[in-house]
Amino acid sequence: NASSNFDDGHANAMLVGPGGFEPRDDLWIGVSLMAPHVRYPDHRHKPEETYLVLSEGEFRQGDAPWFRPGVGGTLFNVPDIEHAMRAGDAPLFAIWCLWAGRA
Repeated sequence: NASSNFDDGHANAMLVGPGGFEPRDDLWIGVSLMAPHVRYPDHRHKPEETYLVLSEGEFRQGDAPWFRPGVGGTLFNVPDIEHAMRAGDAPLFAIWCLWAGRA
């Protein structure tokens, strides 16, 4: 259920964690940048996750409706919850942190 422009319209970078500037197994910190009108696919993972949202965008968790944390807003994904994000008319930029030590 990713948007048709997903492959060319998003980028992720690992800052801390596997392949990051600081290689670690227990903590992953990265960034996601999505072009306007890109939808990240529904996905889930065992590590809990926190987002710091640095631009406008929408997020969804489980069966709940889409919501906007706003610039500077945060959200928390409990382990194994289905979640997704999407950009509106502007790019979406967010920092994410996963505590992989609990995976």
